Amino acid sequence: MEKRWSCRDISEEDIPALGRLMLESYRDTIDYEGETMEDAISEIHGTFDGKYGPFLKDCSFVSEKKGQALAACVITWSEELKTPLLAFSMTHPDFKKQGMGTFLLKKSINALLVRRHKELHLVVTEGNVPAQRLYEKIGFRAFE
Repeated sequence: MEKRWSCRDISEEDIPALGRLMLESYRDTIDYEGETMEDAISEIHGTFDGKYGPFLKDCSFVSEKKGQALAACVITWSEELKTPLLAFSMTHPDFKKQGMGTFLLKKSINALLVRRHKELHLVVTEGNVPAQRLYEKIGFRAFE
């Protein structure tokens, strides 16, 4: 039986918490390139401001505990692809492998289905095995 986590829509007030989550989630992984807290917050802020296309608030979710973001799924609209884009999926290292990332991604997919979207694109770093396994488990396939 899959766990159900409490979550809510992401809002602009979450930008600092999501920046911290991003830094903690990506540090010591293949995707970490020495970014600082300021870099991570700036990246989240840019995402809200349309860096990866319009931010889809009603399809993006965060799980938190006592004000700390534990996991998040951030969805935007790709003008180039004309489809939703998974901009970021992140889980705090202390909460990985508990199903929280899977839960949030499925919640985002369901929200997209309600909006009648049939596709969701993402980019994953070659060699990011945990992310690749998560996406394959949910049913994503490589785009040729």
